[in-house]
Order: sequence, then C-alpha cells, then structure tokens
Amino acid sequence: MVSLLAAVSFLFQTPTIPPVQASVPITSEAQLDWTKKDHSVEIAGQPVKYQTVAGKMPIRAKNGDIEGRIFFVSYKRTDLPANSRRPVTFVFNGGPGSASVWLHLGLVGPKRPKMGSPEGFMPPPPYELVPNEDSLLPESDIVTIDPVGTGYSQPEKPEFGSKFWSVDGDISSVGEFIRSYLTTENRWLSPIFVMGESYGGIRGSGLANWLHGHGIGLSGLILISPYIGTIVQDGGKGNDSPYAFNLPTFAAAAWYHKKLSPEMQKKTVDEVYREAMDFAYDEYLPALNRGDNLPKARRLALIAKLHRLTGLSETFLDDSNLRITDYHWYKELLRKDRYTIGRYDSRFVGIDRVWNTDAPDNDPSYTQVGPVFTSTINDYLPNDIGYKTIQRYFILGEGMTGPWHFPDGVLDESEALRTALTNNPYTKVMVAMGFYDLACPMGTVDQILDKMELDARLKGNVIRHRYPAGHMIYLDDACRKQLHLDIASFIKSQTSPTAPTGTVRRKG
Repeated sequence: MVSLLAAVSFLFQTPTIPPVQASVPITSEAQLDWTKKDHSVEIAGQPVKYQTVAGKMPIRAKNGDIEGRIFFVSYKRTDLPANSRRPVTFVFNGGPGSASVWLHLGLVGPKRPKMGSPEGFMPPPPYELVPNEDSLLPESDIVTIDPVGTGYSQPEKPEFGSKFWSVDGDISSVGEFIRSYLTTENRWLSPIFVMGESYGGIRGSGLANWLHGHGIGLSGLILISPYIGTIVQDGGKGNDSPYAFNLPTFAAAAWYHKKLSPEMQKKTVDEVYREAMDFAYDEYLPALNRGDNLPKARRLALIAKLHRLTGLSETFLDDSNLRITDYHWYKELLRKDRYTIGRYDSRFVGIDRVWNTDAPDNDPSYTQVGPVFTSTINDYLPNDIGYKTIQRYFILGEGMTGPWHFPDGVLDESEALRTALTNNPYTKVMVAMGFYDLACPMGTVDQILDKMELDARLKGNVIRHRYPAGHMIYLDDACRKQLHLDIASFIKSQTSPTAPTGTVRRKG
C-alpha cells in the first residue's frame, strides 16, 4: 500500500548507480535465526510441496560491517526435478514504511485472510486465514522482503537508519538483499522477477536499473497499483496535472456509486474512464493551464462537463475553481447520503462524526482492512512458518524511527525504468491498475508511462492491465483470480524472454 508519501510534493534528482560492492560471504552465525519448514498443500487442485525459510539477511557496508538486517520469507517448491528452470520472484510493498504483508498474504502466499464479501470488504472478528487458490507458488518460487524499518527488519544500530530511509538508500539495500539471496541460495541463473506495489513502483523501477548495473539480469518487473513519480500524482501551486489525471478515477468512483446521469450510467466503467481521460488530455488540462485567462463561456462549459463526469454540483465545481482535490472528493461525492468514500478503494464507505467538514475523519478502505492483515500475519509467521520472536512486526510506518529523505528536485523513477528497459530489452514490465484506486489513480500512472519517452521499438515491453478494483486489487475475489492469471501468463512468457527486433542488434 501507499501511505506516507501521498500528501507530500517532492523534488527530482537523477538516480545514480553506486559502484558494485565486493561480495562478502554470509556466515553461519548470521543464519542462526533462519527457520526452515517443509509443507504440503493443494493449490487449485494441484498438490504442491514446498519449503519455507524465514530469517534476517545481513546487509553489509563495503568493508563487510553489518549495517542492517532484512527479514524475509521464502517459498521454494521441493516436488520438482532438480534441473527445472524455476523462476524466483522477489516481492515487496511500498509506503515507504510498509511491510510486505499485503502482497504476501493478499496475493502470492499459500494462505490469505478471509474477507467479508467478494469485493473484499471487512469481515467480522475474529479473523481467519484460508487457502489461497490464487497463490503464485505453482508458477514461481517466492521471496517476500520487508525493507529496513518494516516487518522485523531493523538497522544494526539506531544511527544506521538514515542509510536505509532514502530513495537511493532503500533501492540499494533491497538490491543488496537480492544479490545476497541469489548468492546464498545459488539462484543467479534462475529467471528473476521483481514485484512491487504502490511506492514499490518507485522502488521496483529503481531496482530494475540497479540490478542491471550490478550484473543481475531481470526477466520481468511486475508493478501493482504503482507510484512511479510525483509530478503527476502530487500537486502544488501551478501544477494542475494531478487535477486532470485524478479525474478519470473520480469519474469511475461516481459511476460505481451511481451518481452520474442515466446516460453515463449505461456505459461500462472502462468507457467512463476513457471518456474522462480524453477530456483530461484534450480539454481539462489545457483549460486549467490558461489560469485566470480562461474565458467565461469556456469556464461554464467546462463546469458542465465536470458535472457530467463526476456528479458533483456545478456550484461546488465553480467554488472549487474547477479543481477537485482528493480530500474534498472523499467527503463531497456522498455527503448528502452521509457517507465518505475510501482512498485505497473508492467502493468502501465510512461514517464521519459531522458532515460540514471538508475532509473525512479517516480512510474506510484502510481502517476496514488494516486489522485483518495485522492479526493474520502475526498468527501466520509463528504458527505456519514457525518463526517465533517477541519482536513486534511493524506493518505501516511504525518501525521507521527517523525521517524519510527525498532528493532535491522532482522524484521520478520513470527515467530509471526507461534506462533499464533500454539497457536490457529482454526485460518487460507488467503494470496492474485498479479503476477505483485513489491512492495511485490509474490516470496518473497512464500519464507517467505515456511520457516516459520510451523508444517506439520498446513500447511493447510495457504491458498494462486494468481491473474493477481498488489499490489492493487482490482483495476482490474475481480481480484476484484474473490478476493471478495475468501474472502467471507474464512469468511463463518471460521465463524465456525475447527482445523486440532491432533492440539488441541491428538487422543487416
């Protein structure tokens, strides 16, 4: 999930690739707390035997000193021939400051929390884990990663936290984890995949470049509800892009809650989204860029079209100076119905104390989900995985004892992603987006990908999938199944990848 980043506007600095560090052997002493356990399970009617390993990987400085330890859980199938070409997928969430619990239990692992409805709404406590028929284990071995300050991962000394809690420090430490894991488990020649959600889009895009620069061939990058850069997703004075490219998701939410005209409600959510996206590109953003010079007649026409796409009153739109902020949107759409809507998933609704405020009291799409995943991961790790500790498992931000350091300038890892795809044309990227995600709205993701300036010969290396779900696509039963099918197909196709014609060598 995204979290601490969304309300802040950042500056950009071109990422640099640090020099390759000397490989330092992992000592048996460092592995003393690694827990191994054998399992047998049936996934989608298929018997699967696998081994889990849970523990902390030392992350070392150039001189070999341990600066931090990253907690991980790995899943490796044990019922396949020893010479099978088995992929390994490294999985993390975002934040920054989020543990991997969301993807770990929600999508890739063999068990998942039982939710209260097919759409993924809150179940009654006590919560329970059920078999996950959509686990990634039949297709790939899995390694879930908790970056330093999340899960059980910690800096070796408190003062070392700042080495990890920055954009580049985070990317390099997770990269070092992957490099160390490949060495320790002898997986350097396996097909390698990376999966990141939310801020994991920034981490994953940067990692694609980091891994290639450190000699690690990446077969595929899977970005789920990704946050890739700030200029489109975080507004500020004079930057109207977020208003324009949040609009398509506002329109999808209004369609879901039946706040549009009968004509618009007859359309599919995809048709509503695409109409709003065309309007954002062709009319809305150009009009906002005119500022106070926008002619009155054009302003009135714009208000009418915004009303058609959002269901908000023309008075509210006029008073908002044509610019709908996300925090106003959560409260305004269903104000007359006495509901707020969720940020991570605009299908979720909440109840506020009073109804004359601008912003909601909380995000119902997090408050309804957070306790379910917190309770089940704290049961799962000791009882299913066998990793027992009195240490607290930090879910979302609690383990970061210092500030996160962002670079000066606009933060935009799309350039790192473009560089990675250009340097290794065999790498492909799967991008999964939810229509009802207001944390990383689909329109902002589309925009940042469309402006990546990727060579035309490489455009097919970015594959987009859209789902009628929110930020955590996998909470919705039908969407989780489709997402699994799409990921499985992507991994299968990229286990023996091909490069577009003319990108590796010039055709004679």
